[in-house]
This record gives sequence, structure tokens and C-alpha cells, in this order.
Amino acid sequence: MNILILGSGGREHALGWKISQSPLLGKLYFAPGNPGTLAYGQNINLKNNAEVVDFAVNNQIDLVIPGPEAWLMRGIVDDLEKKGVRAFGPTKQAAMLEGSKAFAKEMMDKAGVPTASHKTFTQIDDVMDHFKQAAFPLVVKADGLAAGKGVTICFTEEQAITAATEAMVDKKFGSSGNKLIIEEYLTGTEASFHLICDGKRATSLVSAQDHKALYEDNKGPNTGGMGTFAPSNLVTVEMEETIRAEIAEPILKAMAEEGIPFKGVLFIGLMLTYHGPRVLEFNARFGDPETQVMMPLLNEDLLPILLSAANGKLPERDRTRTKDAHAVCVIMASKGYPDQPEKGKIISLPDPLPSQDLVVFHAGTKKEKGSLVTSGGRVLGVTAWSASMEEAREHAYEAVKQTHFEGAYYRTDIGGKQ
Repeated sequence: MNILILGSGGREHALGWKISQSPLLGKLYFAPGNPGTLAYGQNINLKNNAEVVDFAVNNQIDLVIPGPEAWLMRGIVDDLEKKGVRAFGPTKQAAMLEGSKAFAKEMMDKAGVPTASHKTFTQIDDVMDHFKQAAFPLVVKADGLAAGKGVTICFTEEQAITAATEAMVDKKFGSSGNKLIIEEYLTGTEASFHLICDGKRATSLVSAQDHKALYEDNKGPNTGGMGTFAPSNLVTVEMEETIRAEIAEPILKAMAEEGIPFKGVLFIGLMLTYHGPRVLEFNARFGDPETQVMMPLLNEDLLPILLSAANGKLPERDRTRTKDAHAVCVIMASKGYPDQPEKGKIISLPDPLPSQDLVVFHAGTKKEKGSLVTSGGRVLGVTAWSASMEEAREHAYEAVKQTHFEGAYYRTDIGGKQ
């Protein structure tokens, strides 16, 4: 089978790494990919939906896997399906679960899914009036996609006014800030839960726990993710059953009843509170860097699962087969990340790797004048897996210390507090 993966980050590298192990695989393409993905397939340059569709048709692509949400919001799945090309992912309308927080909240309310109390606003004056009588802390969210930066936790009215003004008046996030969601601040522990869906049924992947904040002890500005580990010891079998029964199954049923069945990955961002799991957000694609720890722990071929979901025929089982092991991914970021990351710094990778069960997934890298250099904020995802979390952490950080580029920054506490 010929497979095309869309994207250039660590998530796409991890998906390609796993899919390359499938006996079903014929040719594997990445668009655009990165220097790391070249080990498993061919990198090609496809700029828009039309070029992706033409390439898929002309090269007998059996399955297209969009990585970033931007491809989904452009309607790539819709355009491919019109030409008879299978794609693993939701349609543009179904992807609004991620593309519009207001739509997601509306669907959660219809489905009875537990989430923070919330209100949606379209006028800045109404937002300011709300702040005058609101309880703090609270959360200000831009409605649309904002590269993971559209959510602000506000502890004072002054902070809330600033966040709302930047989003809605100053257009810091463009049209994504035309609507604002103001919601209750939830306390607890965050966890990530991924389900592969076929429109009706869903099978879950191993749970993971992300570290969003830039600095240790979850301090500093939010980022796209500074590292992750799996499994989350807080997502027990009982908790997983609760998430399925109270969140996943109701939202899939509600989407189907609306005539927009959800196929693809439903990535649920959760707050595990004293009162049970609450949804922070839905994403319509694999998480990054969660994918980097989920793929090494998946103890079966990924490709048949994705194909059966795309065909609307997932087998009736609650979860995928998972190794009895632990995985840790440590993100190495550029100096200046997340606001103004430095680029063009030469990267030196460990050779050989200090452990057999370890992969350095590329994210923001490129080849320049024969050298591997940094090209983005999150540069590498150093991922190790082992029988214990302690061993996985030890191996990951050993490789991190052997990886070098000027200004490299990483958190030292990934997987340390479980």
C-alpha cells in the first residue's frame, strides 16, 4: 500500500516511523516531511489541496494521513474523497470540533459532555461587562485556531481585559479572535486521551500526559508542548471507561445525529478534577508531542487500524494493544521559543544512540549546506521507552545530553511527577 503523510513535524516523523514497520506498506511519502523522515520514505513538496489530490491520484496513494489541523480545516479530506482517495481524518465540517471552540462547546452541551461552565461572546463591550461580575481566575479563549497560543489563564480582571482586547480588538490571532469563550478555571491534572474513530465506533490509544508550560514545575508561558510521557497513571481502566461513557461516546453520537460523523483521531484534552474528568478541548488530529510516546508503545500494526477507520469499519474493541512499558519524550527547543525562536543553528546528534529503544524525532530541522540545522521552535523530540518510567526518563535524558545545538533548551522534569 502507498501512503502519504502530510506535515513536517515530530508527529509526522513518529507516524512515519511506526507505519514504516508495517508489512502492508509499499511506498511512503511525506509532504513536506523533514530530514528525519527521509529514513523511511520520500519527501515531496505539495503546496495546496489541488496538488495533494493530483499527487494522490497519479501515484496510486491508498491512504492520505493529514498531520496538522490546518490541512483538515482546508477541507483536504473532502477534496480527496471527491476523487475517490481514502483519507484518515475528519471532514472540514467535523474538524470544527477543533477549529471552533464555540462549536465544540455547543456540541458538548448538546451531548451532555462534562466541561467547564462557559459563555461565548462576539462583542468586546459584552465581554467587559461580564468581567465586572465574574469570579477569578477564569480562562479567555479565542474561538479559532491560534497555534496553541489562543488560551489565557487570567487571575485578575486586568489580565482578562488585556487578553480579551488583544484577541478581539487588536486581532492578535486574526479572525480566530472574532469570538471569545470565557470559561471557568478548572483545577486538577491534565491528561491527553486519543481515540481512533470510524464515525460510530472508537478504539483508544494509550493515555499520555503533556507538559505545556515552558519552564519546570509547569511555570511560564504555554507552548505547543515541552514533552510528554505515557501512560498516564491517573487514567486508570476505570477512568478510561468513564471517559468513553461520558465523553467519547456521547460526542460521537451527537456528531452523527448532526449529520457530520467524525472519522479520524479524536484527541481529548482533559482536566482530571476531584469531580471527574472535564473536557478542556477537542482536537481533530494526533497530538504533538503525544504521538511521539504513543507510537513506540503501540504493540500492533498501525496501518490496518487507520485503514479500517477510514473505511468506517473499525473492529469492535475498546482499545489498541499496548506494550507493558513506559515512554518519555523530551522536547529540545530553540533559544527564544515560543515567541522568537532562533534558527540556523548546527545540530549534532548522538551516534550511536545510547539505547536501542530510543528515537530522536525531528520537528524543526532542515538540511543547509550539508549540515543539519534548526528551523523552528521545537527542534527535536528525544523519545525513549523501557519497562519503567525511571529507565525511560534516564535513557531519554542521556540522549538529550549527547545532543547539541547552540541555545538548546529543554525541561528537566518531564515524566518526573506522575
